[in-house]
Amino acid sequence: MRQLLLTLTLCVTASACGAPESAAPVSPEPQPISVRRLPILQETLVAPVFGTGTIAAHKTTEIGPRVDGIIEEIFVKVGDRVKADDPLFRTRQVHYQIRVDEARHSLDLAEVELKHAKREHERIESLHTSSIASEDLLDDSRTQHEMAESRLGNARSAHARALQELEDTTVRAPYPGAITHRYVDEGAMMRTMMSANSPVVQIMKMDIVAAIIQVPEVHLSRVHIGTPARIEVDGIDGVVESEVYILNDLVDPVSRAFEVRLPIDNADMRIKPGLFAQAELIPEPRMVTVVDRGAVLGVEGNRYVYLDDRGTASRRSIKARDLDALRLEVLDGVSAGDYVLAGPNIQRLSPGTPVRIESDHADR
Repeated sequence: MRQLLLTLTLCVTASACGAPESAAPVSPEPQPISVRRLPILQETLVAPVFGTGTIAAHKTTEIGPRVDGIIEEIFVKVGDRVKADDPLFRTRQVHYQIRVDEARHSLDLAEVELKHAKREHERIESLHTSSIASEDLLDDSRTQHEMAESRLGNARSAHARALQELEDTTVRAPYPGAITHRYVDEGAMMRTMMSANSPVVQIMKMDIVAAIIQVPEVHLSRVHIGTPARIEVDGIDGVVESEVYILNDLVDPVSRAFEVRLPIDNADMRIKPGLFAQAELIPEPRMVTVVDRGAVLGVEGNRYVYLDDRGTASRRSIKARDLDALRLEVLDGVSAGDYVLAGPNIQRLSPGTPVRIESDHADR
């Protein structure tokens, strides 16, 4: 019995010692993620710039009286078209006609006095030559003659001023245009010192108008004098062709926009000042580096793409801005000729992820 137990123990021990140890589990190799490659391209871009604004007249003038007095007659009404030098209104003339008559009489008197002083001086001069008149008498006659000449000059100036004031009682159009406002009626007492704040009529020169357009400041470097433009005006059929004629150097700190002015030929005056206008500016073409929007991950200010680095994904930060619904313009990070990874699986990528390139075309 003892021998049997010893034999059984040895057998069990031998079986335990000869049993192979269990192998440690081995992690499976990660499977490559299927992606497509997309080249970074360089293209010639013509990107329009859009802005909105208002139609303005070529010139606008608030016209008041040139002399003080009662407005006697207004020859125009709102909506009238006038030519240059057409009469607009007249100040009462009676007072200014009297001034002209007075100045004319003063001028006649001064001319007579000068003739008398001249004859007297010539007479004294002749007597002085004959040693009859003294030197003092000659000097007095010369002085009287010079004073008469001066009084005549003053009389002539006063007469000319009176004539000008009489002419200024009738105010005329400074240029061809349309009457767009009439502020007073006949009988109003007007003074020239008030005319800046109390005009009689308003006139606008409208044969040429301008679209005053506000453009976002980000486009400042792309817009120049001469940049072509297409303008749409509310209430006017069709598109008007123009170009930038004036570019205001001041950028509005509130709206962050700058102003351009686009002239429009308006000989028939169908385009009215104050109408709303939309402009499409066409800057010169420029070369841009373009990437498909579907290959770009992240948010604005922290955008990135993946590149193929010998079979694994390599992350690259980029700077880009929107071009359209499908593309971004690359500013930094990758260059034309580089390839980025694209396709429905790029959201699964991380740096070092194995990738398998299926094709060189991105999904659309």
